[in-house]
This record gives sequence, C-alpha cells and structure tokens, in this order.
Amino acid sequence: MKVLKTIANCCVVFLCVISVCVIIGFIYYHYFVKDTTIGVNNIDNQVGLDVKDILNSDDLTEEEKDELKDRYFLEVNYYSNDKGNGIQLQELKMNYFTTTSLLSTDYRSTGMQYLGDYQGLPLDVWDGNTSVKFINPFGNNDRYYGTDDNAMKIVNSYVDKAFNYYDYTNGINWNGVTNENGSIATELKRTTEFIIKIDDRAFAISLNKYFDRDVGDLRNIFGIGWKVGDIYNRYYYTYGSLFQSCMQAVKTNSAGYGDYYITVDLSSLFSIKEYDYDTKKFKTDDVTDIIKTYSVLKFHYDENGARNSTQSMFGIIDNNSKYDVSEDKIDTSYWQERMTYNLDVTSKLRGEDIFAYRYSEVYDGYFVSLTMDAKKLFAEIPRAKINITLDLNATYLTQKEINIVGLDYNAFENLELDTLTIRGGTQTFYLLEKSLFGTNLQTLNKSSGITFDGLQNAFDGELTGVMV
Repeated sequence: MKVLKTIANCCVVFLCVISVCVIIGFIYYHYFVKDTTIGVNNIDNQVGLDVKDILNSDDLTEEEKDELKDRYFLEVNYYSNDKGNGIQLQELKMNYFTTTSLLSTDYRSTGMQYLGDYQGLPLDVWDGNTSVKFINPFGNNDRYYGTDDNAMKIVNSYVDKAFNYYDYTNGINWNGVTNENGSIATELKRTTEFIIKIDDRAFAISLNKYFDRDVGDLRNIFGIGWKVGDIYNRYYYTYGSLFQSCMQAVKTNSAGYGDYYITVDLSSLFSIKEYDYDTKKFKTDDVTDIIKTYSVLKFHYDENGARNSTQSMFGIIDNNSKYDVSEDKIDTSYWQERMTYNLDVTSKLRGEDIFAYRYSEVYDGYFVSLTMDAKKLFAEIPRAKINITLDLNATYLTQKEINIVGLDYNAFENLELDTLTIRGGTQTFYLLEKSLFGTNLQTLNKSSGITFDGLQNAFDGELTGVMV
C-alpha cells in the first residue's frame, strides 16, 4: 500500500511539473511568439476579361491576337544613344483599368517621358517632436516648413516637373498637364490609385511607401555611445523613384539590348487593396504581416538614340508628335538635358548638410566647402548646372554659431557652377587657393559691403560678370 501511495504522489508531482511547464510555454507563446503570415501579389498581364472571347474570333490575325495578349502594368522604352546617333530617351508606361469590371473598354494608360538619363532623389521629410520640415533637397522653390498636416499635403500632392506626362485613351496619346489652368491628365502623385487585375480580380495599387533613417544625436560618454533624441529623416518615394529604379533594372539587364520581360519587386514602393464586390469598396489587408508585390515589366532597350516620334511608345517626343532628328544634323547635346540645382546653407543630401564648415583660429571664422558625398553625387551627374547662394547672415547659421569668412581650399573645385551669390554685411570674404578651379563659373554675385580677397588664385576662368 505504501508503494502505491508513493507512486501516486510521484505521479501527482510529475503531472504538476508538466502542467507548470505547459502553462509557462503557453504564456511565452502567447506573448512572445507571433506567427508571421506572408501574402504574395503577382501582377501579371492586364488584359481585359472579355479579350478571351475576342481572341476566338476568326477575323483576327495571329499578330493581332499576340498584341491583344501583350499588355502589362509596367512597360519601359529605353533608347540609350550609345551609338551617338540620336537622343537618349527614357519612357515608362503604366497600363490599368478605369473600372472594376476589368474589360477592354476600361483600358487606360499613363506614362512618363524623360530626355536624358534621369537622376532623382526621394522626397525628404524631417519628423521631430511636433514640427515637420519638407524638403525637395535640391529644389528651387520646393522648401516648406509647417505642421505635420501641411507637410503631408505637400508630399501627397507632389508631381515631379522633370517629366513629360502622357495619357492613352481610345488609341491616342496626349498630354493634358498645364501649369496654371488645371489638368485633365492623370496626375502621378502619391494619392493616385490605379485599378489593376490580379488573378482576374480587381485591386487598387498606389505608390505610398516611405523609409525612415534615424538621425538622433550620438553622444560619447566615458567611451560609451548614447543616442540623444528621437529624430529621424523620413524619405517618401515618388513616381520619380519608380522611374529611376525601372531604368536602372533595364540598363543593367544581363541580356543587353532587345525586347524582354523581367519580374520586379514593387513591395517597397506600392500598397495594394483588393476590391470587395459585395461592399463595393477596396479593403486593406489587415491580416497578413508581410505583403510582397511582384510585377512583370516589359521593356525595349536599344543601343541607338531616338530620332523621331515614331520610336516613342507614346508617338510623341517632348510634346511634339512631329519630332524628327534630321540625317545631316543630329543635336546630340539636346538629350543631355541640364538639371539645375539651387543650393543654399539649408540644403540637405540624404538628411545631412550639403556644406562642410572648417574653423580657422587665424581668421576667427569658418571656411565653407562642399561635402565629399555631395561632390561624388554631382560628379555622377556631369550635365548638372548648379547655383549656390551663401547667405552669411542666415538664421540657420546664426543658430549654429557659424560665421563664414570664406571658401575653403578646393571648396568647389571641378563643380559645374553657373552662379555663385554671397550675401551679407560689410566684411572681407576670403577665397582660398583653387576654391573655384575648374568650375566654369559664369556669374559671381555679392552684396555691396563684401570685399573679395584671393580671387586671382581661387579661380582659373573668366567671369561674365561680378554683380553687386
């Protein structure tokens, strides 16, 4: 009897231990282990649901049938002009539907065209505490300060003016974008949604993603790094981001020139919502943890330059349907469109100051120059035209207690400068050796109270004017 009682007690203890382990395991799983679900959206052809019946018609040739089946969300047309016999032309078109019926009568296309090699940057919003600073880093008038709501309105309505935009309806391409009189075109901004087909079902797709980069201050205390402040740069993607990524994919494809199809990952740029035919609304997926979105990209990549509008997928080049490059005169400089960047002391590159400041005890002030990252960036954009304005009394500088006394050694050397403007009170502004060498500077502006010292050794060209 004693033996049975001992065995029973041992069993009870063993069961209690097992129960405790199960409870601990359940608590750990419930609070610390989370199942991750992955959803995949594959954006294949954007052919209308009624085209299957049309393809059965005996009135169509095989070529016409192939053309009907060859419609995808993303299409690229890229004339690289590697042979130097025309102009460089980059084009991106998005094919979608105007209704959730997904019929061929609902076809519409919107596209972007750029003459040259587009180099863009994502929009930048700085978010700290309660204020937001929106910057289009090298823009002229696209710099704003305000509340979160105001900044987001600007971000969501932003349309890159570097492109020609075209819409396609009823067999005709056209540009309905105007500057002052409104627009009858489809605007490619972050709030724009397109209806597309996935597995014969309707979905809405929009380019609304962003990424954050932490820029909180790092302090070194007793050799230990401490982060101070919760500050980060938020970079909002635009259709310029999509355009540049697509051109990069085409340019680096291993097959080279020709007509091909690739599958690209749009997950970091786009969000997708499925259409609910019962509620007649698009619904956001709030169940899946990770949503991957892949799309077929159809492209034509050519080593020649574009010579006339018939080579454009829109039948138009630079808003001219009669565009033609004559045989005896090919203006190869035309495609190398010059992008103008207007920089001042508040300009940023990837969230960091674009100018570097070196303190000099001899001059009791700071000498300014371009950062190495900025020099590297502009070196990769050889046709960039740059205007620099240095306001020596700018609030941005006074808050940082930076008093600029001149340009540092090799400050802007070999940077393609058009205009340099120095604003301030009465002072001597020192131009150290080779600070403006190789810049091809055209115009040097200054306030009346500023006197230059060292211009002869700082500049190796001829100015068209020194404006006071």
